[in-house]
Amino acid sequence: MSSPATPLWADQKEGRFFTRIDVTTMLNGAILAVPLHVITGRHPGPTFGIITNTHGDEFLATIAIREFINTLDTAQLKGRIALVSCANPMATAGFGRQTPEQHGRTDLHEVYPGNARGNATQMIAATITDNVLHHVDALIDFHSGGSGGRLQARVDYNTKTPDDLKQKNLALARAFGATFVHENEFAGSAAHYLNSRGVVAVNPEVGGAWLSPADTGYYITMMVNGLDGMLRHLGMLEGDAKPPRQLHFDLKGRREIRPRQSGYLVSNYAHPEDLGKLIKGGTKLGEVIDLYSYKVLEELVAPFDGYLFFSRYPGMVGGGTQAFALAEAAVTKVLD
Repeated sequence: MSSPATPLWADQKEGRFFTRIDVTTMLNGAILAVPLHVITGRHPGPTFGIITNTHGDEFLATIAIREFINTLDTAQLKGRIALVSCANPMATAGFGRQTPEQHGRTDLHEVYPGNARGNATQMIAATITDNVLHHVDALIDFHSGGSGGRLQARVDYNTKTPDDLKQKNLALARAFGATFVHENEFAGSAAHYLNSRGVVAVNPEVGGAWLSPADTGYYITMMVNGLDGMLRHLGMLEGDAKPPRQLHFDLKGRREIRPRQSGYLVSNYAHPEDLGKLIKGGTKLGEVIDLYSYKVLEELVAPFDGYLFFSRYPGMVGGGTQAFALAEAAVTKVLD
């Protein structure tokens, strides 16, 4: 494997640096470029990579990151942060999950390390890989919920890694301090690619779009505190990261509750504080109402005793849309 080229930001001194890295030209005459922020501390230390807006409708995380870096004292920082603040500008411009292009795989979350001669999505991934992924000591690919008022607070880490790396991933995931840590599988993601190279990388999934002001503030505070905890865990800030009591589950214990019918979802769990509650099997989570006949089309019921780790506001849902998700209590571990 050839050594990666030295990034243009390698010689930056203490302070903040911003640039845009060209990817390709677009048919409207504009240049598709990836934004890169580099925050360099006064003291030597590791390089922490952050990617966000991999999906264009998941914008809350980047607002929280902005708040965090704007208050970060570089005199106290050891090492540097390399931040891609909007990984997929094309998807973001269309407020959609995937890149609006004509062919090929269009979910940036599934195409790393990318291909400089592939479709636009693959070219974006290749640009981020060459300029960020190959130069970091740890990374988070930061997600939040898209449209539909999603409520969630967990950090996913890759199940398909050697045990020593898995434990390092788990430790970084725990340092974020979210209610849940989830041993997941996400082939093709930036974190999965870095794990294949032996680099620690995890995926926070926090909050959502178009939440109430109170809930938006709740999640921004959680994300700012989570970033602080991760930097302390990596030794980039003084002090220890002390994870709270957390719930750990894997894919075998995960169950998504999706309505078969389209309509208006009445959610019985529509507050961030509802996450982490133990829901008894048979409990009614919500119902779907037909907009035309006003009849209740479907009741959504907990299939077993489980901890609620995903919910959403009342609102429109299509058949097959994820409405709720539970971690089965029988196989969920409490991490103290």
